[in-house]
Formats: sequence, C-alpha cells, structure tokens
Amino acid sequence: MNFRKMLMAVTGTALLLGTGYGASGEVAADRSRIQSAALPAIKADVKYIAQTSEAEATAKREQELKRFKNLLDQQQKALSGKYQPGEIRYVYINDKEYHASISSTPFASNSYSLIYRNYDEYIKKNATGNTAMPLELKQIPDGYNFTLARIAPYLSWPEQKKMFSQVIAEGKASGQKIYVKKLQEKRISVELIYTMASPVNGISGVLAITAEPAGAADKTVESEPVKPQSEKLKVGGQEVVYTSIDKQEYKSVAWMNPKTRVNYIIRENRGQLTKEELIAVAGQVIEASK
Repeated sequence: MNFRKMLMAVTGTALLLGTGYGASGEVAADRSRIQSAALPAIKADVKYIAQTSEAEATAKREQELKRFKNLLDQQQKALSGKYQPGEIRYVYINDKEYHASISSTPFASNSYSLIYRNYDEYIKKNATGNTAMPLELKQIPDGYNFTLARIAPYLSWPEQKKMFSQVIAEGKASGQKIYVKKLQEKRISVELIYTMASPVNGISGVLAITAEPAGAADKTVESEPVKPQSEKLKVGGQEVVYTSIDKQEYKSVAWMNPKTRVNYIIRENRGQLTKEELIAVAGQVIEASK
C-alpha cells in the first residue's frame, strides 16, 4: 500500500478537469470560431458530469462506511481525549472485512498541537527568543491572510513510514479490533498557514511556511526533494532550492540553515504568487532566522 496516499487520506480530494491546445494551436483557434456557440453548453455538461460523478462516489463511500460505524466510532474515541505535550497517537482498525472495503483507511493518527489563530499571540508566546527554530513573516504577501500557526511533534518522512509499517504489523498481531500506539516525541515542527483572501476562479490558494529539525547527517531538505526542474539560488547569502511543479500550481522554496541545523520550507499550492514573490517571502524568513 502506498504510505503517502494513506497519509494524504486525511485531506479532501478534488476532481480537476481541464482542456488545452496541443501543437495545432492555430488550427484549433480557427475551429473555435465555429465551436464558440456550443462551448457554454459543453462546459456546463462537463461540469455537471464531474459534479454528479463526485457526488455519486461520495454517497457510495458514505453508504459503505455505515456498515463500519461502530469501528469508526471506536477509532475516533481512541483519537480523542487529552494529549500530553509531545504525544503522537496512532489507531489501527484490525478488521479484514473493513480492509476489504475500497473506502477504508487502515489507520489514523493525531498529535498534541499548539494552535494559534492570532499571529501576534503566536509571536508573543513562541516565535521571538523562545524557540531554537525562529519562524516569522512580518510582511504578508498581497492577497493572503494569516490563518493559523501550529507547533506539533516532529517525525521525518522516513520515520513516519517506518512507524506506519510498525503500527500495522503490531495491530495485526494484537488480536484487538482497535489497536492504539502512543509515542512521546521531543522534537517539534513550527508551521505558519496563510490562505488567499479571495478565491481566483473558485480556488483559494494556500501558503505554508515550515521550520523542522534536520537530521545529524542531512545535507538537503529531506521533506522537499530536489526535482529535475529545481533551481539553486542565493537569497540573503543563503543557498535555496526553488521548485515549480504542474504549471505553477505548486511552488516551493527550501533550504537548511547550516548553523542551527533547521530546515525551512515554503510551499504554495494553487496560489497566485510569482517566483519572485515567493523568493521575497523566503528572504523575510531567512532574515528573521539569522
């Protein structure tokens, strides 16, 4: 099973339909004069089909999961309640019939987190002088609003994958329908989340800025791998890696502070910032973390 897909199962899934011209752009453009009258109806049909298909899939999934309501309620109960600082909790459903369902996810996790929905409160309590991972953004990019700051226990991606495998193996061997595993982790990550003030074409982009500890032997930012299209740049004396994927729908800037051994990653998903604007955000974070 794909572990990254399991991790992403906690987030929603968006169905994206798109059209575009190929190498025959000029021919297609000429034909568009003839087809222009039909386009509104075609687009409406495509939108309706997409919405109907998604709604049907959601309804089918919800109906299927009703059979496992008792198990899912137990899982949710195990994930609820009071958490100790640094606690990470995993809950595995050990049921073959549930696993056979296409709508199932084998386990879920949650952790102790400090959430701040006011930037000034976050700065006052955690950002300046109170952490080995200073993370500030004094000038918000145009079109974005601060949403929240989150401080949570940290595991690297290889550590998470190892833990997923361990929880599944232990859960299967436990003989328990609901298997719970708890960890205490001293390392933390700090994350600032910003969302677009107004949607563009119905889409609200998200800007996430993260500080996380690097491993003792790490030379790159493991959680943001370098891609073939990545570029190495210098920002404020710091070498950074800029990556753009899928026609600018995803952009990132990542670097490691060699003195503090802290990784910084700035990610924009489906937003409108230019490369230069994202680099400017990186410059602010670099200056604040010196």
